[in-house]
Amino acid sequence: MPDPAALLPGLIILLLAAVMIWFTVGTQRNVSRGNRMLEWLQDGLGALGPRTTLRWLGSSVAELQITQPRAPFRDALVMVVLEPRDLGALWALARQRGRRDFIVLRLSLVRAPVVRADLIDPSGWTAGDRRRDEPEPERQERWTDAAGRTIAVHHDGLADIERLRSCWNDLARDSGGAWRISIRPTVPHLEIHLLTPDTERANARRLLDAVGTLARALAPG
Repeated sequence: MPDPAALLPGLIILLLAAVMIWFTVGTQRNVSRGNRMLEWLQDGLGALGPRTTLRWLGSSVAELQITQPRAPFRDALVMVVLEPRDLGALWALARQRGRRDFIVLRLSLVRAPVVRADLIDPSGWTAGDRRRDEPEPERQERWTDAAGRTIAVHHDGLADIERLRSCWNDLARDSGGAWRISIRPTVPHLEIHLLTPDTERANARRLLDAVGTLARALAPG
């Protein structure tokens, strides 16, 4: 009967090989998915500004900085955040907890909003995110969106909630679904989290035009 201790070095080598293979395949898959999403976004980024700079933060986040944002934007950042497919155990755990590929838009406006509001899908990966620089809006209610999902709405009583609900439905329709819309008088004034869409069917220009429509609606009257 083989000595278990004699088998241990071989098992360790096999385990390390499996981890390295998973890391390589997962990294390649993320880069491929990220590049496909970036290519899709290119058709719509002109709605935010004429030029962008791209950098990858590891293999799970691609960051697009709009260098000359169009009005009503003062600063605009778009991030494609991917599942950690290169780290098997972390990927499995994160996916079980609801993490998926998603898009983050962090936008500062030329004229800061005077309202506070959050529309949040409680089942979304980022539902628990909180900003520490301002108090949370005090009023809370529930609303069922066009996809039949129950959405938490927190606001200060000043926001045009009906318009925000309409914008939520537009953004959810033109992406893979919405997770969050957050509005504050402090930068970033507008933050949006969206699931990545089916790039064969969705239209990036229509999606980012809807973002512009929302941003213009937030300008103080």
